[in-house]
Amino acid sequence: MDVDEEPATIDDFFSDEGQDSSLSSDEDDVDEIVSHPGQAKGLFKAMAKVARKKRKKKTVGPSSALPSADLTPTEFRKRGKELIDFIADYLEGSRDRPVNHSAIQGYLFRKMPKLPPIQPVTMDEVYKDIKQYIFPGLPQWQSPKHHALLPTGGSYASLLGSMLCDGLGCIGFTWADCPAATELEMLVMNWLAQLMDLPIDFHFFGKGSSAGGGGGIIQTSTTEALLTVITAAKRKMLGALRSAFTEETEWQLQDKFMVYCSEQAHPSLERVCEIAGVRLKRLWTDKEGIMHADTLRFAIEKDRVKGYFPILVVATVGTIASTSVDQIGKIGPLLDKEAGHFPKIWFHIESGYAGSSFICREYQPLLHGIDYADSFSMSAHKWMPIHMDCACLWVKKVSRLTQTFACEDPDGPLYIPPDDKNMMADYRAWSLPMTRRFRAMKIWVVFKLYGVKGLQQKIREDVRRAKELEKLIGEDHRFEIMGDVMFGVIAFRCKRPDNNKINYEILKQINKSAVIKMTGARIGFKFWLRFVVSGRYTDSEDVKFSWDMIRRTTNKVIADHTERMHNEDRSGMPNYKYVMMIGSEAADEDEAAVEDSRGDDKLDLDSVTSDKSRPK
Repeated sequence: MDVDEEPATIDDFFSDEGQDSSLSSDEDDVDEIVSHPGQAKGLFKAMAKVARKKRKKKTVGPSSALPSADLTPTEFRKRGKELIDFIADYLEGSRDRPVNHSAIQGYLFRKMPKLPPIQPVTMDEVYKDIKQYIFPGLPQWQSPKHHALLPTGGSYASLLGSMLCDGLGCIGFTWADCPAATELEMLVMNWLAQLMDLPIDFHFFGKGSSAGGGGGIIQTSTTEALLTVITAAKRKMLGALRSAFTEETEWQLQDKFMVYCSEQAHPSLERVCEIAGVRLKRLWTDKEGIMHADTLRFAIEKDRVKGYFPILVVATVGTIASTSVDQIGKIGPLLDKEAGHFPKIWFHIESGYAGSSFICREYQPLLHGIDYADSFSMSAHKWMPIHMDCACLWVKKVSRLTQTFACEDPDGPLYIPPDDKNMMADYRAWSLPMTRRFRAMKIWVVFKLYGVKGLQQKIREDVRRAKELEKLIGEDHRFEIMGDVMFGVIAFRCKRPDNNKINYEILKQINKSAVIKMTGARIGFKFWLRFVVSGRYTDSEDVKFSWDMIRRTTNKVIADHTERMHNEDRSGMPNYKYVMMIGSEAADEDEAAVEDSRGDDKLDLDSVTSDKSRPK
């Protein structure tokens, strides 16, 4: 090869469409070379040289594509490294920033332009806008002082998995469209099922939907998983009742379908049941937020007498408010016994937050009774070091889903060839969305970089932090804790004075300070404070710091409450907490008679407001 010659590439052999006729003289150059046998070895180089010459001479005709505004590969490499440094610096500094945001509603609409930029800007301008406009509206979810709602999950390993998920640019549709996306999802769902010791019926064994086997799917959230289960349970019950109730339409039957859950179950169940077109009944729990099997049995028997058809029971292992565990060991046999006289009620176990803990053997006994369940769901992004959205759903019979969501229409607008072998999961027929992201990549990367030992250590460390706080709360006689602390969430409240308003005010003042952030929960008639161990950097010192903040805030709130009550007593205002409200008929009494009786009632009024006469 000559020094000035460029190496030939595959692009050199693709001819340009619509080439100008003036370039035909270049073909004569090739003919001249071929006519000399001694130059046959240079044919390959000559053809490449002619092709390059053609492209250089092409100066007429419309442009094949508009100039791209995207980054070049070189710019992407440079900006990608900068962005990784930017994210790493942000996460490392989360401890030192206020945990709550400083934004008010509509702040971005007032500060940012009303229209997008006409011309592209540099990445430096993007960073500038993020710091100026976006950061003020970001609470520090990854901060060790963020104890609200639930852990956000996430890790550097998960970030790398997310980059691969989006960078590879694959869309899950059928197995043929992206075999790696389908099979990797099946693989990681089997991994999780084995780690949590789920029944063998929930595992993949190379069986397709027609074989009636079980398996798992990764979805966006617990809400989507519940919608999938409720819709499938409704379809299953309709199929069982059609032959027995031939005079009623599907809509008439569907109006009598009832779903049961506890009052502490996932808050999205109302909207999910409304979308699915079925009724929902939330059942009372005990003082620790546990739904009992006897309560469920009584509700089912009562509704059957009224003509309703129970189709689904949702039991929770680790409620969102206090991580209570319903009696699944008794609910399962109850529903199994019901199946002898009526169509089988679908039994679903939801464990969005607490489900991650079942990779540790010491927590697996809490799933006693899962053998009776038809489906099980947990959200790996709530406690595992995995970013949203990775909600996992397992079913014992995939056919229940495919019979509900399959959309094969030979006469439809898009022809999709069926899978003849039917060995791999056809996820587009498992739930409402037809296309899917490569979510399994995040879970797979986290498993590879953490290992099972690392994931178990993360769960146990968070529980250890929660136990430390439990001990600190137990040393203060003013507080009480709900039940035993089993996970990384502690529900507690101030009981002296025993007043919901006191606990409301404690929570309000804590969040107003922006030093730590918490949420509350109503269980029964009491309002509780929730402390969630979250953030990848939370340690014992952070727990002590947060508890000290809670204790100081409680001191201030109780002092203000005591002073306010004292001032009310001194000013002669009645303490309405101890005044018995009389019926409205008292207001219709003769005004003169009331005036005459005031003098005689003075002693009684004093006795009502005195400490001695107050109920214990």
